[in-house]
Amino acid sequence: MASRENTTLQGVVIALVLLLLLLFVGLFLLNNERAKQEARANDATQQAQTAQTSLGELQAEANSYKTWMGFGEDDTLDTVKKSFEDDMTKYGATFDEGSRFYSPLLANLAKENRALATSEATAKSEKKDLQEKLLATEKEKDLQIEKFSKQMQQNQEDSASERNKFEQDRNKMNAEKEKLSQQLAEQRLQIDKVNADSAAAAKKQQEDVADMAQDIEILRGNQLDPDPFAQPEDGLISWVNQKEGKVWINIGEADALRPQVTFSVYSGDEADALKADTKGSIEVTKILSPHLAEAQITNDVPTRPLMEGDKIYSQVWNRGRQVGFALAGIMDMDGDEKSDIDELKSVIALNNGKVDAQPGANGAVDGQMTVDTRYLILGKFPESSAPDAEGLQKAWQNMTESADQLGIETITLDEFLNLMGWKADRKTVNLGRTARPDDFPAVAPGDYKPPRTVTGSSEFRPRKPQPTY
Repeated sequence: MASRENTTLQGVVIALVLLLLLLFVGLFLLNNERAKQEARANDATQQAQTAQTSLGELQAEANSYKTWMGFGEDDTLDTVKKSFEDDMTKYGATFDEGSRFYSPLLANLAKENRALATSEATAKSEKKDLQEKLLATEKEKDLQIEKFSKQMQQNQEDSASERNKFEQDRNKMNAEKEKLSQQLAEQRLQIDKVNADSAAAAKKQQEDVADMAQDIEILRGNQLDPDPFAQPEDGLISWVNQKEGKVWINIGEADALRPQVTFSVYSGDEADALKADTKGSIEVTKILSPHLAEAQITNDVPTRPLMEGDKIYSQVWNRGRQVGFALAGIMDMDGDEKSDIDELKSVIALNNGKVDAQPGANGAVDGQMTVDTRYLILGKFPESSAPDAEGLQKAWQNMTESADQLGIETITLDEFLNLMGWKADRKTVNLGRTARPDDFPAVAPGDYKPPRTVTGSSEFRPRKPQPTY
């Protein structure tokens, strides 16, 4: 029993000791917290005092700024801001935004004031100079007025003298006018007489013209009608220089003529270029004017020299337009048994002509003949041994049939070249050991000349556009 009470008493004592320890600890912690709070309160009080001091200094500084800017210390920020904006709008509108403050604004205004003061001083100086010049001008003006007054007086005196002289001249002219009027009346009488004589002479001339017209009709009735199918000339020879072998012809730049065009020449008495006997040929070398050109004589007969008035003709060239031709067969221009179709096309092109159709590959025809095609030029008929003979013969047949259907006249290559006055260049062959067999080709059996494609009487001429050829 006694031990149980001691145990309880010990527990109470331990509890009290623990409670006392906890009380001490709590008091210690509470004391530390109080010390911290007091320190914080002191810091806050110190900061508040510092802030109050700074606020007072800032307020004093702001009041000083207000005073410097012309505001009262009691003016609010809104009042100052509104006044600032009004001042910037009123005085700083012409400055950029970066300069819209009182200090830059005052500097700019001061600068402008100095400039204005300088300008004012300059203006005053110029005004003084102008006043001095004005006084000098006024003085000069007075002198000029005095001078002009004297001159005007002199001019008035001269004018009176000239007026008197004019009156005398006018009286003299009136007298001359009366005299001329009398002469004019006499001349009118003479003119009326001349007109009457002219009318009588004109009447007699009309009667003579009527008699001559009647005679012309009688002479025309006695002449044969010209051939409507006659081929007209392309131009005339207007001048000949036999020594230099040159001629001038009456066609030129305005007729679309160009150098290297070849013409055959025949007598001026002939009316049909196709029936005429060719005297020679010429080649144009220089265009002299719209209707004049110089040409070189390329072929002539000494017994029949080219003369002024002879006519010229080319079946390739036509005044102001291109003449079309068709080619068929082997075009051997120089007798070397080789095709010269490219050279022939060049000759036609040089004479302002064109090739409408020619043999193509495998019997086809390159191009197309039309009613405007002038001639179908026939070369040598393709023999069976010739390259691509079958195709060339087929093209020959197709082109001759088309020419017959379209009424296109056919002409052999030799006839075509003779009409143009074209001659092949003669080749010189060196004899001896250096001679080659190729220089002595076999004589050709002759050109194949097919029958004319136009049937009927030999007196009938096939149709062709006369105005253009």
